[in-house]
Amino acid sequence: MNDIYSQQRRNRRITVLLMLGFFIFVILLGLSVDVYTYGTIDFTRIPVATLIAVSFASVNSLTSYFYGSSLVLRSLGATELRFDDLSHKKFHNVVTEMALASGLPMPKIYVIPDPSPNAFATGRNPANAVVVATQGLLDTMNREELQAVVAHEMGHIKTYDILTMTVVSVLVGTVSLLSDWAVRTWRYGGIRPRRNLKEKGGIHPIALLFIALFVLLSPILSRIIAMSVSRNREYQADASAAEFTRNPIALANALEKINASTSPLRTAHRGTAHFFICDPLKRKLDNKEGLMADVFSTHPPIEKRIERLKQMAYVRTGQKG
Repeated sequence: MNDIYSQQRRNRRITVLLMLGFFIFVILLGLSVDVYTYGTIDFTRIPVATLIAVSFASVNSLTSYFYGSSLVLRSLGATELRFDDLSHKKFHNVVTEMALASGLPMPKIYVIPDPSPNAFATGRNPANAVVVATQGLLDTMNREELQAVVAHEMGHIKTYDILTMTVVSVLVGTVSLLSDWAVRTWRYGGIRPRRNLKEKGGIHPIALLFIALFVLLSPILSRIIAMSVSRNREYQADASAAEFTRNPIALANALEKINASTSPLRTAHRGTAHFFICDPLKRKLDNKEGLMADVFSTHPPIEKRIERLKQMAYVRTGQKG
């Protein structure tokens, strides 16, 4: 496993590249709408769709950086701790312990009032981080398992995964909104594309078809990019949890309990699924391997993660022996 600082540098680079790639993607999306609209490449016209797309993306990027975590918490119905609840007190104590173990500042703590066991972390950096657990997780886990889950989330915080995935979540949503806007505008007659190939700069209908397909498929393409970033980071955070707690079996047991729950998290949706320690939507695809799973799943197979953790425990036990 790479050291924490290498992971931090890697995740910062990924975030910058994602932002840059996203803007290029948005510009291409806007240009595609303009070319499809006019049926020609005409540099004398104002690229209305491109300007709208870039302006909207810029606002959303700034919003995702400064307010992304707040938007995520609100969308999931997360609430602040209630110290009259013993499970919330235990959660606060465990987060304090794991903050000390990981050498991180104390994050803010929230709870989602849902019986499905799960957890995630968000924020733009360790100083602004948030750790969230569902009530189901607090009710299901013993103290060691809860420590392991929180340590996993601390691993995400320490390597700046939280920034990467918060930005990704908002940017993927932005691409989806822009694509939907373009399709609705075309459908209801707001844009009337020209098809006269005799006009100067006319685009062949087949090329226009490919442009239309690009606009329609852009949400799927952006989501594939997001998921490829999401899956590998779970293995890294599992390893960090084992490092912070010195107890990989506790996280393996916690993942088994989470996997045993069949009820999806009610407030979760596809745009936030990649934040969680396990898929909150309980989709079968996340427990499979192969091309489709590699492209569309938000998490690696949970059985594979458990197997790796048990191997870590075996190596550690063997070293002690």
